[in-house]
Amino acid sequence: MENFVIATNSDNRVEAFYIDDNFTVMHTWQLDPANKTSWSKPNSLYGTSQDSNGSLTNALRVEAVTDSNGQIQVVAYTQDNKYFTCYQTPGFWNGWFEITQ
Repeated sequence: MENFVIATNSDNRVEAFYIDDNFTVMHTWQLDPANKTSWSKPNSLYGTSQDSNGSLTNALRVEAVTDSNGQIQVVAYTQDNKYFTCYQTPGFWNGWFEITQ
């Protein structure tokens, strides 16, 4: 496990993001904000958007932040020197999108 970062959901549950041994962005989250030892099984982070619904692979670094609306924004840098973002809206993730200039 590499590059472990955390952010807090709008309902106060902690969510952790990291890069696994296959260079895939993974995440796990607290199942109950009142129970600090009850966590989901790790899952690759992907969204339900029609444009981008697969896992992000070849990742080298991941960062996460909670925005002013309580939604988590995740940015990852890949071995191909590209940056991608995945953002959360209530109930689901919106998938990976390349950041272009």
